[in-house]
Amino acid sequence: MSKFLTVAEAAKLIRKSPSSIRRIIYPILEDDQHPDRPLIEPSPDEAKTLRLKGENFPWRISEELLRRYAPEAGAKAAGESRTAPAAGGDGSAALLEMLRRELDIKNRQIETQNELLKGLSERLREGNILIGSLQQQLALPEAAHHPRQDVVQSSAEPMRAEEGIATEPLKPEKPVKAKAKKRGVFRRLFRR
Repeated sequence: MSKFLTVAEAAKLIRKSPSSIRRIIYPILEDDQHPDRPLIEPSPDEAKTLRLKGENFPWRISEELLRRYAPEAGAKAAGESRTAPAAGGDGSAALLEMLRRELDIKNRQIETQNELLKGLSERLREGNILIGSLQQQLALPEAAHHPRQDVVQSSAEPMRAEEGIATEPLKPEKPVKAKAKKRGVFRRLFRR
């Protein structure tokens, strides 16, 4: 006696869509005298009874019928290995194996790059911490207490002695002009 599978189970088994399984079932369901009709449950009489009651029911297909329409699915249902070569032959199996190797290589490269990025991020964080501590050490004590605009003073205010600068305001120096020698009448007469 063969096992019956729902449409979803059969689709999963042969790795096809449920609509592919329905395409197998519906032509058989249209004819109650079809030779494969006993391989689909519920039977015609049970289906009519369930419909009259207004109940929903799933169609179930036997593994035997599934094996006929999808031979590789029957082999899997019987317990054969999933690693068997595909129906395309050795060429597709070799291609699949090559793609798997390439995928493994790419995965290792990604892991290596992730490790490098983690290391670089850690170095950047350490550099930021060092720069922050250096800035704290180099900060002027006065600048730490006052906003920037208070540090700059106008020339009219006297400077404070604790800042280590002059106590009186700086006066702008006048530019020194070279005086031209005056040559008057008497100078010309009494030249030296």
